[in-house]
Amino acid sequence: MSYHSQSHFDPSPRRLPSVPHESRRASRPLPKIPRALMCKQCLTCITSNNVLLPLSAIPPDSRSFKGFSGKASLFTETYNVKLSKPGVQLMATGAHTMQEITCLTCSSYLGWKIVRAHEESERWKEGNCLLELENLHVQIDTIAPLNLPSNPSRPDSDSGSDSGF
Repeated sequence: MSYHSQSHFDPSPRRLPSVPHESRRASRPLPKIPRALMCKQCLTCITSNNVLLPLSAIPPDSRSFKGFSGKASLFTETYNVKLSKPGVQLMATGAHTMQEITCLTCSSYLGWKIVRAHEESERWKEGNCLLELENLHVQIDTIAPLNLPSNPSRPDSDSGSDSGF
């Protein structure tokens, strides 16, 4: 008895049944790839783009931040930084008690930690770090781990300086 297999080839493309419009899932954005933000002078890791203050925490009329050297962003955590003694600064949005943030390795100026906002409408900024983007470098290599220290400078820290370790 001979066995002869016969394959069947259908040249027309196979179509999947259509999904009703109501049950289609909305596409969700992919999570951001964590990227280290480093001191521009010495490339010490300072923070990461995944600890940016979320847009939902920022009032719509306050989405553009400026530092002394240009654009700035608010971050919830920093690493490898030194914080100065708190002092009152008069900013465009009112008086704030702030600590200057410098790089622990090379002492380059990076921005400010907002300890207290004296205007009620600005209190949402308290405890966050305003880092000037001109003073930071974005890590391009997405394969290497971030190697962030396990003990960041937390917004609720009251110390005058914090090495991040």
